[in-house]
Amino acid sequence: MPRHPDPHHPQTIEQGHDPLFPIYLPLKVFDNEEFDCRTPSEWINMGLEPGSQNRKPVPGKALLPTDDFLGHEDPKSQKLIYTWCNVGVLDYDKEKKLYLVHKTDEGGLVRDEMGKPILNGGITAEGRPPLLICQYWVPRIQLLFCAEDPRVFTQRVVQANALRKNTEALLLYNLYVDCMPSEGQRLISEQSLSKIKQWAMSTPRMRKGPSVLEHLSNLCREVNLDYERSMNKINFDKIVSSKPETFSYVTLPKKEEEKVPTQGDGGWTNVGPWPLPLGP
Repeated sequence: MPRHPDPHHPQTIEQGHDPLFPIYLPLKVFDNEEFDCRTPSEWINMGLEPGSQNRKPVPGKALLPTDDFLGHEDPKSQKLIYTWCNVGVLDYDKEKKLYLVHKTDEGGLVRDEMGKPILNGGITAEGRPPLLICQYWVPRIQLLFCAEDPRVFTQRVVQANALRKNTEALLLYNLYVDCMPSEGQRLISEQSLSKIKQWAMSTPRMRKGPSVLEHLSNLCREVNLDYERSMNKINFDKIVSSKPETFSYVTLPKKEEEKVPTQGDGGWTNVGPWPLPLGP
């Protein structure tokens, strides 16, 4: 879906509100299905009336392009403008997790090219016909059913968008750290590396041979690389934290607090605010 920045209010680094880089991850990936009050089959079956064998379209609103011809030809065209349109939901694809929607006409009805009502998702004895120009397959995050609470749906979209922003920011953060040069950085000491090798080779019943030594050499290179990256990460976090205004477009990962166990393997227990050992 194309984005249209405001030409009169261009975004700058000094603003520091949203990332300057274009959004590239689809919003549907971050959709939380726990917000849904019904399953897809329950939504589709709402078009069934008691005593009727024909399933009618379920009313809703979908985020669709205003130009249907260009919308099917090039959905990512910068010339497209998306808006919330009144639709009738016809069907659901379980494999792709997409809903088939049909734009309503001026009278708010769902009609085919011949002006006839579309029933049972448009499926006939010959199968499903080709998509009409006003029909689209859309993910749930782009579809608001009239029978659901719009406030809950708004929270659903806001949460998905916030999660996408944070994910893209962390991907950029890790890219920054990975691209930092490692020349001149402090390397892991040979003493520490020797201890790691010794502990790895002291595993009981481990076969020792040329292949093991080759794997050990590869693991040593990975340890050195991970150590260099950790040093770069510490320096990068320190620089960004010291100048938050300059690096306002950089999002640092949140530090997770380490949980102290109430009782450890060594027989420790909590007495007041500090742990005391049990026994001699």
